[in-house]
Amino acid sequence: MMKSIILYDSMSGNTTKVAETIHCALTAKSMTTDLVKVDKEVTVDPFDYDLIFIGSPVISWLPTPTLMDFVKKTMKECNQQGMIKPSSPIIPGKFGMSFGTFAGPHIGEQEAIPMTMWLNSFLGHLGYAVLDHLLVVGRRNNPPAHWPEINKNGRLGDIEDRPNDADLLGIENRIKGVVDSLSAWRS
Repeated sequence: MMKSIILYDSMSGNTTKVAETIHCALTAKSMTTDLVKVDKEVTVDPFDYDLIFIGSPVISWLPTPTLMDFVKKTMKECNQQGMIKPSSPIIPGKFGMSFGTFAGPHIGEQEAIPMTMWLNSFLGHLGYAVLDHLLVVGRRNNPPAHWPEINKNGRLGDIEDRPNDADLLGIENRIKGVVDSLSAWRS
């Protein structure tokens, strides 16, 4: 049976909603899953897991500083243990996906793609086969005073209630599909 982990940071709760939805979808598929909100104290051996999800809200096109520090610390530890191999060969049976939430006040999803690429590069360096990325629009909580109307008048329109039930159901269905695909692959 595959063992999975969801590593994430969240600032306003949007990314927590997505991480919890991923956790519920994996659990519904009878997968052993750990849900971990990272902080400076968290240490994880990524090689203990067959499937890693890693996510963050987008901050200036990248993950939160907390998640970036976690990734850098983990890479350093894995490298010191000789687990990071030249040319990053894919380890059979190891898979990963990144996810993120974004408010899209300027250009929408385009602002989030660099963040998921950064996280997918981390997974790739570990030797995990990167399956995809998930991006979910989320309400900008506590916007600066000079952005009073951003949640209603940005390129994405009114995002006051996002991520909403439909967004989260879409994530749940995609995760269940991933698990089904991996189950078929492992048979």
